[in-house]
Amino acid sequence: MPVVVPSGVPAGQDDGGWPDGPGRDGLVGELLAGGVIGQAAAEGGHGCRLERALTAEMTLLCLVTGALFPDQGYDMVLAKAFSVPGARVRPGTRVPTGPALSLARARLGERPARRAFELDAARRDVPPAGGTVSGLELVILDGTTLDLFACPELAAEFGVPRGGTHPKLRLVALLQAGTMRWKAAALGGYHDGETALADRLQGSLGPGQLCLADRFFFSMDRWARFSGTGADLLWRVKNAARSVPFRRLRVLKDGSELVLVRESPSMLSRRRRETGDQTAAGHPDAVARLVCFTVTARTRSGRAKTTAVRVLTTLLDPVAFPARQIAALYASRWQVETAFLHLKKTVRGPGRVLRGRSAALARQEAWALLLVHNMTAALAAQAAAAAGTSLAAVCFTAVLSLLREHAAGKPCPHCGKQPAAGKDRLAAAIAAQPLNRENRKRTSGRTKPERRKWHTEEVTYDIAIIPSDLPKADKSPTT
Repeated sequence: MPVVVPSGVPAGQDDGGWPDGPGRDGLVGELLAGGVIGQAAAEGGHGCRLERALTAEMTLLCLVTGALFPDQGYDMVLAKAFSVPGARVRPGTRVPTGPALSLARARLGERPARRAFELDAARRDVPPAGGTVSGLELVILDGTTLDLFACPELAAEFGVPRGGTHPKLRLVALLQAGTMRWKAAALGGYHDGETALADRLQGSLGPGQLCLADRFFFSMDRWARFSGTGADLLWRVKNAARSVPFRRLRVLKDGSELVLVRESPSMLSRRRRETGDQTAAGHPDAVARLVCFTVTARTRSGRAKTTAVRVLTTLLDPVAFPARQIAALYASRWQVETAFLHLKKTVRGPGRVLRGRSAALARQEAWALLLVHNMTAALAAQAAAAAGTSLAAVCFTAVLSLLREHAAGKPCPHCGKQPAAGKDRLAAAIAAQPLNRENRKRTSGRTKPERRKWHTEEVTYDIAIIPSDLPKADKSPTT
């Protein structure tokens, strides 16, 4: 049954013109880039202005609140969204029921949620805690999947792994290492390749950035297009000499090699066939730098494992970027795996599927999940900057727990006002709980079986630069 919530606006004070007044999104909106909720709702094409509580703007706020509290039903999500600290609620407004939110989400569609993510991802007021190399912004490209509700519509739209039970949404995203926030993302089905989705993110790269990526993203065509954006690249490539179109030009003093990257006639024919453009021109020859190295990991208990790695980069100067620095820098790529762990285990929760039971609602919820991750990461970065510490010293899980606690603040039973819980006070609460504090409670997103299987052990790493087995180039670079 609908309930009446008290107003966060004192009696007699202007409420900003319900339901479109300023300040409607309260604490959640305060933690996003300014005006994201309202602007995304206005640009999303859903311009409902009827006298209903669940307008486009309020529906988007409820969507974000639902992603913030994924373990709670719609009725509880609505109650929180309508009483979030700082929210302006018109006196006498009744909190809608769960079915009303389901219908409102269907009316809203995917576009406003995607636009809200894009607007917030573009914000520039989040202080980076490192994440730069010689003035270059470090960004990391990678992909993962999200489990969806098991139903025929989602299975037909997104696909189900062989032997699996749940459809999967594929996500490829670009992470900003300095803030652990997603700069851009592309969504697709399980059977869509990560490389095809990655191509949609080409426009998010530009001069002043250094992009890291795993070996499955390299192709001659993609390398040419992504380096053409002006961004520098540092991508892992396959170890077999026959798997890459490289020829050695010369060996540098630090052990790295300048290589010729050339699109062969067979590569051009395959690209023309795959794109359907039989007149596509071949890519010009390019010069890149190849760093081959081994990494030996040794645990405190005495176990050791050696892995051979090859990375290709546009950073050609061995003095400014020595080979050992390039090899060590590639290890930063694992930050994106930590970010995916936060997204899937900490924000969404282990073993939990997305709520949406249609293709549009599943994608809508995925954008909201990314938005909540960015909101939490921004708060962690701001708290780290305020405390004068590194972002690594701030526990993401603890930040999310505090954010949920403040967002779920209950109004005073006497006056109906919400407790003060602005982002400055929240940042101070986070800074008061450093990662290595005494008597810290476990906040890991891993389950107990996962902690038993993947226990933490101290590891040291040794890097050694090694020569490649590439054939020598028989021609000079041509354009």
